[in-house]
Amino acid sequence: MRNPYRLAVYYCGMNEYIEIEFRKPNGQRLRVKRQVSGGIEFEEPDPIERTVGIQINGRGNATKQRIRSLEKVKGWGPGGFRLTPSVEDGNIVLRGFDQDSLPEGLYAVRVQVEEAETRQSKAGVNVEIKQDGHDLIAVEVQRDERGVAVDLSSCDAEIGRVLDASSIEERDLATNLVRKRPAREWLAATDPRAPRKACLLNLLAALRVTPTKASALISDVESVFHARNDRVYMKVKARLHPRVEALVKDPKKPFYAEGTPTAPIHRELLGEIPPGERPLFQKLLSFRGEGRPSMQMVIATPTPDLPHTYAEFDLDLANPLQDLVGFVFHALEIGAGKETNHLNLRTALANEKAGEFLYYTVVP
Repeated sequence: MRNPYRLAVYYCGMNEYIEIEFRKPNGQRLRVKRQVSGGIEFEEPDPIERTVGIQINGRGNATKQRIRSLEKVKGWGPGGFRLTPSVEDGNIVLRGFDQDSLPEGLYAVRVQVEEAETRQSKAGVNVEIKQDGHDLIAVEVQRDERGVAVDLSSCDAEIGRVLDASSIEERDLATNLVRKRPAREWLAATDPRAPRKACLLNLLAALRVTPTKASALISDVESVFHARNDRVYMKVKARLHPRVEALVKDPKKPFYAEGTPTAPIHRELLGEIPPGERPLFQKLLSFRGEGRPSMQMVIATPTPDLPHTYAEFDLDLANPLQDLVGFVFHALEIGAGKETNHLNLRTALANEKAGEFLYYTVVP
């Protein structure tokens, strides 16, 4: 009797792969600019990191058996099927985890892209992989084209103080160099992406009322230096760390200590610290606020001789997904993406105590 565990190796070659091409609703190709730590960036103005969720199911008993055998041989366990993604000539290419990890056979592939809708059937797109062969699928992507209208004419004094002290990093599309723009000017400009603006303003509003308006954490924020579509990096006073630790010990439990964050994306905070100070900050601590939306802050442990440190802030509507970073593969169910869409989050914040400190509206 043939050993079934040998099936995976028997049916695998070295050159099998699946190629995913993205298209705009008008049929034009939407090229992937590059693969980054958080997923991909499309070739678009002010590109954002987008997590890609990919569901791959075997079609037919033969392919499913090969996948099950492969999972046993590799010690991955059921549902542990793995592939290696790369970006090649503007497309995503999925190859085996090693030279014998993508069995030939019939598959159904379904793709999700962060902050976008992908047009495909619920079952996914059928592909056929032959030995030493590949297949190409095209996925239509409808990106979120909404914008924001910012009005700071009646801005709160504390939020205004932080904005006046802040300069936001951005990449100059003409030179590809990173530059800094005063925060108020950045918010008024048309080229930064709307989710980045919404993320910054949402977090400033949340910090203005956390844990209360009278004792808001924003008083310990010195400036903002980088705003992404899902998180913001800030320079903060060193006293923020013991202050949050006190909130953890408060019987009302406005915050919970999570220890050292495990997701690689949080360590990117250390890379954003000015080069001359980076050796002083090596340890990160994560804290999670109560309620919905829930604030997470990751603080670089301050050294005793510095009056300041650095922190990352983000908001989640419910159970956070930010640990699912980059490309997310599921053999049985679709990956749900990475983080909260801050344009959608505005509605939830508007109904909470932070609502009076939101200085923008979402526009088509």
